[in-house]
Amino acid sequence: MKRIIICLAITVALAAAWPASGAQFLGGKGFIHTNSALVLPPGALDFSFYARGYFVSLTTAGDEEWTLYNGCSALATTFGFTRRVELGFTQILYQDLNLTHRKSGDQIAYIIPGDTYLRFKVGGYSIGSKIFWGFMPILRYRVGLYHDIHLEPYESNGVEVELVTLWSYYDKPLYPGEALSIHLNLGFLHHNDQEEMGDAAQSMNFLLGAVYPMQRFDLGLEIYGSSFITQPDTNVLGREDWIYATPFARYKLFKGLYFTMGVDVLLQGDEETSWPSNEALRDYPNYSNWRITGRINFAPSTAFYVSPTFVKVEEAAAGRERWSAARARGATGDIFDRQSLFRWAIEERGVGVEAIDLDLEKIRQERIKAEEELKKLKRKLEEKQRKSAAP
Repeated sequence: MKRIIICLAITVALAAAWPASGAQFLGGKGFIHTNSALVLPPGALDFSFYARGYFVSLTTAGDEEWTLYNGCSALATTFGFTRRVELGFTQILYQDLNLTHRKSGDQIAYIIPGDTYLRFKVGGYSIGSKIFWGFMPILRYRVGLYHDIHLEPYESNGVEVELVTLWSYYDKPLYPGEALSIHLNLGFLHHNDQEEMGDAAQSMNFLLGAVYPMQRFDLGLEIYGSSFITQPDTNVLGREDWIYATPFARYKLFKGLYFTMGVDVLLQGDEETSWPSNEALRDYPNYSNWRITGRINFAPSTAFYVSPTFVKVEEAAAGRERWSAARARGATGDIFDRQSLFRWAIEERGVGVEAIDLDLEKIRQERIKAEEELKKLKRKLEEKQRKSAAP
């Protein structure tokens, strides 16, 4: 029954989205731009605060020199709905319009709030033991007063939809944060900027990221961009294809509190195809040559999931689901009795048995790691004893 409900929810989400910008500030399991094919555990919650900024110096046709300062911030909330489904909501809190230094009378220089993004991520499916895949429909609802912002990727005045496929490779799939991982996202974006759906602008988005984790720091590189299948009108400012490369570093203060900082470097986007109706805007470049982007991850505990929010990264601890659901099915205290465990595994056959197998495999791997640590400790003690016994 649960599978049927999930499939219906996916169908409804896609149907609602189709008669509807590129995904940004997604939150959840991912990095600055790239998203993982894995999902949050059931009941887990993630808050991600994003901030992005840059400035561009311009010289107009009349030899007037001035500088554009741009800032943007967003809050992304992500919730693990089931072991295969993740729900997400992103609100653009502030968006600069790049009009701060224009002598343009009483023009508004910023938007508060900006647009809203809704996403429905289905993932965690595996091909072999190290490759995972999923997909993610994303809706952008026009909330801000303005669209097609200078130096920013194109966003239409309609409700946009993007369908993203997610692929991830984890060198240690049971401990994804302890070894190299590589991620690929491919998205089809429908801008819904014309009366006829077939005439609307459409683009393909791609994101490729690789992350090498260490104990307190993760180092990574992302390459992401967009290529139009059908370009928007020539008076649109951001109608050119673009590619950015983003080296980034992530500092893990606690297991549930991360700080990430990256620098976007423009690789492609200088070709000029726009012809704005406002002549003053023709002096603008297409995109900024560089941008600084930051992200703060905060994962608190919820009524459904105990998160190791303030546990030190050196300590052995992991999040776990609360046992309230088990008690509702007849478990006593904080431990499953055999009858309740059997009933839970049968009722949740598609998920429960798989979850039990996964937990058992993790226990085996933890035992292997503990044995390796004991062997290392034993070797150190024997070496120390030999040195002390030597004349």
